[in-house]
Amino acid sequence: MYQVQLLGALRLTRDGHELRPGGPLQQAVLAMLALRVGRRCGPDELVDGLWGDAPPNHALGTLRNYAYRLRTVLGKDQDVLVSVQGGYLLDLPADTVDVVRFERLARDAERARSDGDLVRARRLYDEALPLWRGVPLAGVAGPHAEHQRDRLRHLHLDTRLAALRCVDDLGDHARVAADLEPLIAAHPLREDLRALRMRALYRAGRTADALAAYTEAHEVLSDELGLDPGQELSELRDRILAGGSLDEARTAQPVLPSEVPVGAVPTPRQLPPVPADLTGRAKLREAVVEALAPDEGCVPVAVLTGIGGVGKTTLALDAGHRRSADYPDGQLYAELRGAGPEPVTPDGVLLDFLLALGMPAAEIPASLAARAASYRSLLADRKVLVVLDNAASTAQIQPLLPATPGTAVLVTSRRRILPVAGARRFEVGLPPRAEALAMLSRFAGADQVAAEPEKAAELARLCGWLPLALRIVGARIAARPERGLPAMLARMTDAGRRLTELRAGDLSVEASLDLGYAALTPDQAHALRRCALLPGAGFTVPVAAALLDQPEHQAEDLLEHLVDAGLLEPHGADRFRLHDLVRLFAQRRGEVEDGADERDAALLRVGGFLLDALGQALSAPATSLAVVARLFADGRDEAGFADGAQAHAWLLAEHDLLCSTLELILKTVPAGLRQAVDALALLGISGLFEGGAHQDAVERLVDRAVDVARAAGDPTAETRALHTRAWVSYLNRDMTEAEADLRTALRRASEHRVPLIPHMSGVLLTVMLAELGRVDEAGLAFAEASRHPCGELRPVSTASTWRKLASRDGRERQACATPG
Repeated sequence: MYQVQLLGALRLTRDGHELRPGGPLQQAVLAMLALRVGRRCGPDELVDGLWGDAPPNHALGTLRNYAYRLRTVLGKDQDVLVSVQGGYLLDLPADTVDVVRFERLARDAERARSDGDLVRARRLYDEALPLWRGVPLAGVAGPHAEHQRDRLRHLHLDTRLAALRCVDDLGDHARVAADLEPLIAAHPLREDLRALRMRALYRAGRTADALAAYTEAHEVLSDELGLDPGQELSELRDRILAGGSLDEARTAQPVLPSEVPVGAVPTPRQLPPVPADLTGRAKLREAVVEALAPDEGCVPVAVLTGIGGVGKTTLALDAGHRRSADYPDGQLYAELRGAGPEPVTPDGVLLDFLLALGMPAAEIPASLAARAASYRSLLADRKVLVVLDNAASTAQIQPLLPATPGTAVLVTSRRRILPVAGARRFEVGLPPRAEALAMLSRFAGADQVAAEPEKAAELARLCGWLPLALRIVGARIAARPERGLPAMLARMTDAGRRLTELRAGDLSVEASLDLGYAALTPDQAHALRRCALLPGAGFTVPVAAALLDQPEHQAEDLLEHLVDAGLLEPHGADRFRLHDLVRLFAQRRGEVEDGADERDAALLRVGGFLLDALGQALSAPATSLAVVARLFADGRDEAGFADGAQAHAWLLAEHDLLCSTLELILKTVPAGLRQAVDALALLGISGLFEGGAHQDAVERLVDRAVDVARAAGDPTAETRALHTRAWVSYLNRDMTEAEADLRTALRRASEHRVPLIPHMSGVLLTVMLAELGRVDEAGLAFAEASRHPCGELRPVSTASTWRKLASRDGRERQACATPG
């Protein structure tokens, strides 16, 4: 079964597996067809929807190409996209498109509300509104998508308003008044929102607040539009002043469930339960519990920070329940939704807390400051633990902090920087390997893990050791024990579908990450997508600056924002890295929101930066590298490293990033072939073969470069790569392989008139043959090489490096290489 989701970034799935619908314009074709599912969309409509008044010269051909690609994405079910009279039709059930389903549910809910069936109406609204995942059609191009975005935004707001009217009719007036505050802040000129809030406040017994809401509406409308409030608001104010009912059919106000008899002191027990399968983190759990010990002199505050899905909430609930006996007057809990784009407002949380502590709804003040004062007064003589889960900022939690000893506060947040005076901070990191395997064993079943420990370890690694991912995978294995670990491991091995596999019921790694992503600014989101282009090795600010094409100070600011948001990890004093699952998520977003040309250009900038840095490292003064020391004895004024030790340290630190970036460029960016070949040449002569892993990486990459150059039909890149591979073989004393590559390079250079290679490869062949005692052959090779000039080259170029190497070795070996 297919599902097309448009209420957020476009997603196309089949049987729960995500498909890749292509670039922004190809997505626009799918979106237009999905919005008219089951009905034909003509070619003129599609062209207008994609390009408006400025279609390209071959618009219909391009449109047919998009349709062909979409059929390829659909695979065996290509008949889903049907050609009809020059246009196209998406042959799917209507409810497979979330927009269509949302509109149907909203209509049915409104019909039920009109019929007086408020309970059914609320259930339908509660089913419809969670279908929204963010900005509709995010990343989809074209005027049609832009028009639909505006339409759907208005539809969403109208539906939320209708749902709140339904809730108000059911009697939950305080909740309606609180939920309307962020909506009014986002849409201050919508009088219908303000009217509903006035009604809800009045019906909740808060007449003064209702009249204050009218005054605020009058000020905003007068300042912004120069108008007085409309008839609905004015009549509503008059009826409130008259003290009558706003609805003649409503003769008595319902009692809110949170209200209690006069004189009773409620004891709220709001902490959700701790998962029964909590495993590991023993030292951290004890430290958090200890931090919440009652203190006669202050209010203990503990803050847990860490990436989404790492287990902060579970640890907080565990600590809260274990300390509950020390706070007998109750435990308050609030989910602050700080990871998403719309965090809960503190005044709304205070409303809930005050009701839970026994304050009558009619007595709750309207302003944030007054609510905070009432809250602290109620807590002054009580021993209460407050747990604030998923905080967005210090400003959000500050009004929620008690002021008197006897209370304590536990805060969780993805924000790495959450300054709270006097708080003890705990970073919740990924569990170590042993604890991660113990978690998987608890979630999936001990027998499964014990039977295949190596597969279990690999599965935990693919989960990035993230507890949320381990829980999801464990639940799926436990649900189908007959399949066992191997089936799950086979599905997780495919990086393209890994995030799709990490879903079970309401749990989803991708949804968890999407919350944080949606809260980023456009520049921060762009930076995250760019960082995800880099392979797994950590990177520095200068590398990020090249990647983002920005000055270093601006790049560093963006990186620090991503660290604070819990989406990027600091790695040592001056490096950063992405968690594996965050990288996969950001790469997916990049495929949807960015063009392939943009991604390729970013990688080429990084490749160019690394190539320049390599050249500077090899030309550092007094370098101690074995080969380079005699190549650049004269030094270079423009060297970027103070000395050889600094250059050597840089090469060691960046070797993994160098190799993985070059491998990625060779694999995915054809335009970067020669850049990669040049960088490999410099890396090959660097002498950095201090370990088998480094040497193996260079050898593997040079082999890859030769193959890619041959497949691309680029004789210049091929002969350069062959020369480098010969040099690496020469350093390894594999003379047979070195000679074969040099002779192939010389032959190919001669056939295609490639410059430089005849001289450099010829001199290197001379040196090698002379060392082997094949003096006559060496003489011939040297004579042939001497017939080909090197030309005038930049001192920093790769070719110049080769020439210096060849010339120096040639002078040293000339006596034995010349016959006689």
